[in-house]
Amino acid sequence: MKPRPFSSLWSVTNFLRNLLIRERKVCWVGREPLDIPVCYFCLKSGFLCQSCSDKLKRGEITQLDLEVARSLLDLEVRFPQLKDCTFYKAVEVPGLIFIMVGCRRRIPRVIWRKISKALSDEKKMAVRIIEKTPSLKAFLTQILSPARISSINTIWLPDGTWESNVKISPGDLRKLPAEPKILEALIKDLINEKVTITQAG
Repeated sequence: MKPRPFSSLWSVTNFLRNLLIRERKVCWVGREPLDIPVCYFCLKSGFLCQSCSDKLKRGEITQLDLEVARSLLDLEVRFPQLKDCTFYKAVEVPGLIFIMVGCRRRIPRVIWRKISKALSDEKKMAVRIIEKTPSLKAFLTQILSPARISSINTIWLPDGTWESNVKISPGDLRKLPAEPKILEALIKDLINEKVTITQAG
């Protein structure tokens, strides 16, 4: 009996996956060192499985996410600290890429600066790595730096939802890494929080 030709990209991907496992070129048992929002096989092979392809179509991941995840995996050799981290999302604003990560143990800022520099050299654009944190102020401080936050107030809206109003002193407004509206959209994209950035009175 002649072997059936591949009927879909999924068939090709599944065949390659099984081939790699048989030849022990990739270990699929257990969790890989760096947590990423896509399959490791898809990232390394360049072929997206149905699940990852659906995520891309729904907007749960972006092409930039795939590129950054691949770069971070490559950087694990130089920076083994990344093995204790999770990559969540990357968002580009004019002239700057924000990369959100979370780590199970503290990584010195000097290491993050080196990783940012390596990614900046690759992307030919400034890169800022921010760590996901339960503290909204700590998270926003990383994004808005070098501008300093004067205060954060919670505003409850008539429909029961709420938003945070972030006050920045007049002298620090010009230090923001991007226009306030761009940063507000960025924050919404990263953590789904409604934030308005205004000048402190």
